[in-house]
Amino acid sequence: MTVTVTAEHVYKEPVEMVAATHLSKFPNEYDPNILSCNVVECRVQDDGRTYTRRVAAVRNVLPQLLRRIKSLQCEQLMVEEECWWDWKSRKLDVKSCNLSASDWITLMENSSYSPYNQNPNWTQFEQKGTITVHGLGTVGCLIEVFSKRFLNAGAQRSIAVTEKLMAEKANRIKSCWFSEFLFA
Repeated sequence: MTVTVTAEHVYKEPVEMVAATHLSKFPNEYDPNILSCNVVECRVQDDGRTYTRRVAAVRNVLPQLLRRIKSLQCEQLMVEEECWWDWKSRKLDVKSCNLSASDWITLMENSSYSPYNQNPNWTQFEQKGTITVHGLGTVGCLIEVFSKRFLNAGAQRSIAVTEKLMAEKANRIKSCWFSEFLFA
């Protein structure tokens, strides 16, 4: 069985700001489940898009009851994220998948950030994720149900964290801008 999770949001900031925040937001104090995130590849492709591949260590949030399989009996899991930033069309596409426990669980997530059609200075965020558990019977069904709830909550938390980090960045810029006039 495959479980699908979707999320949509409109950020009242330009795509460039949202994309820059996404690409630099992990790890942060607001999401303790992301333990580390490292860029392993970054290059400009022949089509002009910037490609970035990152690997993140995330906390294994599965309850002990659902960790009966050896590859799930760990404290952290590894996730790969690939990003394509097209500055000409002002679009960021993101694809994520699990690297750990992939023999039992397949987690795929596709996200896009693009100008909002009603205001090009805002950003339309769309995300679709799927979770498939292979061959674990009842335990697999329980993992899928748990994962769906966790990923729904995680998508909303990620949106809130992005909003919070952008607000903090804007406040830092404002305070720097005003201080130029105070100390000139």
